[in-house]
Amino acid sequence: MDAKKSPAMIKKMFDTGKVTLVDPDTKYRYSLTAKCPDDGEYADVARFDKAGSSLSRVVFKCTQCEEEFEVPREQMMVI
Repeated sequence: MDAKKSPAMIKKMFDTGKVTLVDPDTKYRYSLTAKCPDDGEYADVARFDKAGSSLSRVVFKCTQCEEEFEVPREQMMVI
């Protein structure tokens, strides 16, 4: 499956404090991802911080160059 922008889904993930979200219809588990600013490859979540029950910070790690980075929520996608 290709990564896609889904502001509503990403907002729900941040609001519920989870980096994955299950689609109730298809049972597919979506995960946060972002493109690496260095090489443009997709990155997985390396770690995250919470404020109460909400996500406050997500750090990604590129699967290609293995660098960690952060991006604004608007640049995050789901896969």
